[in-house]
Amino acid sequence: MIKLRPIKTDEKIAVAVPTKNRPSYLAVLLASLLNQTYTNFMVVINDQSDSPVERDDALTDLFTLAKNTGHEIIIIRTEGGRNRHQQAMEAVPESIEFILRIDDDMLPDAGFLENILKPFRFFSGRPLAAVGGCNPEPTMKPVNLDVNLAHSNWTPTLEEPTWRLQGHRYYNDPEVLEVESLNGGAICYRRGAVEHAGGWAVEGYSDHAFREENDLCARLLEKDYALMVTTGALAWHLLAPGGGAREFIKTHRGNFLISDKSGIESDNRLFHERMKAILAKRGPVAGEPRRYKISDLEKNVYKGSPLRTLKGRILKTIESNVLRKLRGLYWYFRK
Repeated sequence: MIKLRPIKTDEKIAVAVPTKNRPSYLAVLLASLLNQTYTNFMVVINDQSDSPVERDDALTDLFTLAKNTGHEIIIIRTEGGRNRHQQAMEAVPESIEFILRIDDDMLPDAGFLENILKPFRFFSGRPLAAVGGCNPEPTMKPVNLDVNLAHSNWTPTLEEPTWRLQGHRYYNDPEVLEVESLNGGAICYRRGAVEHAGGWAVEGYSDHAFREENDLCARLLEKDYALMVTTGALAWHLLAPGGGAREFIKTHRGNFLISDKSGIESDNRLFHERMKAILAKRGPVAGEPRRYKISDLEKNVYKGSPLRTLKGRILKTIESNVLRKLRGLYWYFRK
C-alpha cells in the first residue's frame, strides 16, 4: 500500500517553467505568479531560448521583484531532448515535494496555486500523484460539465488521453474528477511519485514532447497512484504563435499548427505502442469518472466516494481488487 505524507498547511512548492524564445509570454506568467493568493513558492526556469532570458529588461525586473518578495528564482540552460524536463526537476531543492510544471504561455488566475493544491489536502489518505487544472483559450466561455461529460470522447483515458476535459474549456461548477490522464499545460506533481514511476520522461519522444505527460500519467497509474482534475484551478492558454516546441498561425477561424508534424506523429506512435504493454497488464478502466463537488469536499463530505473511515478503506480495497480481477479476465479472454 502506497503511503504519502500529508501536504503541510503552508507547503513550499516549486513552479517549473520550460521556455523557448517567448520572453513576453514568460513575463505575463511570472507577473501572474507574483499575484497569487498562495505565496510560498519558488521558480525554476528551464531556458532553451536563443537569447538568455536574463537579457530581457522586463524579465530582469520581474526576477528582481520576485527575489525581493521572498521567491527564489533558479534559471537553468538546457538543450532539446528527453532530459530537459528531468534536469528541471533535479534543479528543484530536494526538500520540495510538490512541483507545478506549467507552460510559458499560460496565464493562471490569482487562486490557481491555492486551488491546484486543494485536492492533495482533500484526499490526504489517497495516493494522489498529480492534479491538473483547466486551460481555456481567451475566447472561451464557461460550459456545463454534466452536458459535456455525456460525450464519450470528453473524459481522458489511457487509450485515448483526450484534451477535451481540461483543454480549451472551463466550467460553471467547481469539481474534482478522478481521471486516467492529464493534459500537460499545468500539472502539479508529487516528486516522490514521479521518481517512483521512473522520472519525468522516457527515451524516444521528440522535442515536441507531444505525449510525455500522458506517458508519465500512464506510468503513475501502473504504480497504483491516482490522478485528478480540478475545475476550480484555471490557467488561460494564450497559445503564443512563436517560440516553444511548435509554431502556429493565429486567425479569426482558429489557431493552425504550421511546424513540422513528424515529431508529433512519431510521439503518438511511440505512446500507443507503450500503452499496449501497459493496458495488457492493467486493462482499461470502465465507466464515468468519479466526481466530487468542491463545496462538499470543503465541508469534508465525500459524496460519490467511500468516507475516510476504516469501513470505507476496507470497501475501497475490496472494490479495487475486484476490478483488477475483472480486468485480468477481460484481457485473458480477449487474447
